[in-house]
Amino acid sequence: MNLPSVRRALLPWVLFVSACKGEGTVGAQGPQGLQGETGPAGAQGPRGEVGPAGAQGLQGETGPAGAPGGSGTDRLLAARVRIIPLEATALESGAALRAAVDAVPSDGSQTWVLKLGAGTYDLGTTGLVLKRGVFLEGSGVGVSRITSSTAGDGSVVGASGAGLRLLSVSNTGGGARSVAIFNRDDGFAVSEVRAEALAGQSLTFGVYYQSANGITLSRVESQASSDRGRVMGFAFDQVGITLEDSKAVVQGTASAVESVIGVGVAGNFGILRRVFINASATNGARSFGVEAAAQDVDIVDSEVFSGGATLSAALHAETPGVSVRSSRLKGNGTGAFGVYADFPAPTPGVRMGIDQSSIEGYETAVYLKAGSTARLGHAKLYGGVFVEQGASALCLFTFQTVQQDTLPVDSNCL
Repeated sequence: MNLPSVRRALLPWVLFVSACKGEGTVGAQGPQGLQGETGPAGAQGPRGEVGPAGAQGLQGETGPAGAPGGSGTDRLLAARVRIIPLEATALESGAALRAAVDAVPSDGSQTWVLKLGAGTYDLGTTGLVLKRGVFLEGSGVGVSRITSSTAGDGSVVGASGAGLRLLSVSNTGGGARSVAIFNRDDGFAVSEVRAEALAGQSLTFGVYYQSANGITLSRVESQASSDRGRVMGFAFDQVGITLEDSKAVVQGTASAVESVIGVGVAGNFGILRRVFINASATNGARSFGVEAAAQDVDIVDSEVFSGGATLSAALHAETPGVSVRSSRLKGNGTGAFGVYADFPAPTPGVRMGIDQSSIEGYETAVYLKAGSTARLGHAKLYGGVFVEQGASALCLFTFQTVQQDTLPVDSNCL
């Protein structure tokens, strides 16, 4: 078939298709087809405004504890250590110790532990004044010894942030004043130390603290002996002090001695815990194991003895703020008392307290001067209670031992 014939055959179909492309009526919408694939994400729009804060959620669990902070022990562990060897003589060794202390900066910016060998460091007639940050550590009590004959403040003078440990300090005396260890600063640490003071003409003190507070002395032994003046093992003047696991042995060796006192406390407070005290005089004027003149003095788990003087007592109470618990107080010899109280009348209802303790005297266990007041509870008396006019005593569950008989006393301690 030639081309013109083909065109004539297709013409009806062309005309039919052209007629179908006219503007006929739109039919009903067919059903929705299947969803097509998701197109690519568009560009991010601008950030909207911050909405209001929501309600606070529940508290979470406590986290683990942090590492412990620094302490004084840490300071010592980080300290510089220098060994002070013994020289040819004790005086040369003392000079080397003094030079080592002098070489430490005075501003406390460095901490030094100066370790002493086994032997004697003789300071001569001048005491050693410590600086802040200087700790003297010996090779043992009685093994490392610091000594002087100074009539000044003391053989060793303390400082804040300084300390003594594992050594002995002595003052051989001869002058008006003989003091082994003297301190007037807070934060002077002393433990495992023996102090000895001898032969002061007016004052002989093993350990002497003035105007220092928050102090704790632990495992310290103090000895003092002289034939005149005032003799004291521990003298705490206007301080707040805790003395524990310690010992005082004090002797007055002649009638010229004014007073012999194991531990004297004046000022804010004193706590004596697990302390052994023995004060003895040879015909001196006064001998007291403890002389309590602070606002509060607590004697706990201790043994206190005194005797030999015209007036002797294991405890001389000069304030109603004295408390004795679980202790033994004994006055040795003729006329000695366990407790001798001599203070003005306190506020009504305020009394010196003695609880669960043994009080022993030659004939009188407790002597109360006019104005003094005392309460004894669960106590054991060896000797009676003598109450001057104007004084008062109250006894509760207290017993008195006469020879071998133990008898209850009434509420008036009779």
